[in-house]
Amino acid sequence: MPMLKVLTQEGYDERVAIVKTSNLSEAKKRQKIGSLAMLCREVTINDQGKLLIPKDLSEQAGIKPDSDIMLAGREEHFEVWNLENYQRYLEIERNQDDADELGIL
Repeated sequence: MPMLKVLTQEGYDERVAIVKTSNLSEAKKRQKIGSLAMLCREVTINDQGKLLIPKDLSEQAGIKPDSDIMLAGREEHFEVWNLENYQRYLEIERNQDDADELGIL
């Protein structure tokens, strides 16, 4: 389901380092790093504390101006979802492991 993954610069750099130190060929490394760079955009936070998301990315994620969104923490990044997609995804995720053996959900 469409959503936006938000990385810090450190998170981005870590992914690049993983590719650079991998066993892939140099051509594959360049291709992977190029794909990552193409998918990522730097964003800013305005004076009101709002995260400014480029229009094409928000449209791809189904996020419209003034729509309800959900921020979901995912260890070293967070995701921005439109509320409807997030609720559907959460339902799917919760049904995958009914037996929460770790007792964390």
